[in-house]
Amino acid sequence: MLQALVLAVAQALSPATADFIEDATARLLAGEELAADFPVRLQALPPDQRLLAIVHLRRAGYLSDVVMPLDWILSPASPAEVAE
Repeated sequence: MLQALVLAVAQALSPATADFIEDATARLLAGEELAADFPVRLQALPPDQRLLAIVHLRRAGYLSDVVMPLDWILSPASPAEVAE
């Protein structure tokens, strides 16, 4: 039953969201903080994927003291700015 749930969630994630979650999980296991550009990377995701990533981050212990406005969470995706 649990394997079916994990498979269903994995299929719901876009590749960009899966990459974001893998990076966050690797940082958590290494004892590191989130990357400084995590809000920009989150904003580049569609709202449904952004919400899944935020839920993962909160359950992993990140963002426990961060308040994210609902307007920001549900806003349309904006392309990530490329640093030059």
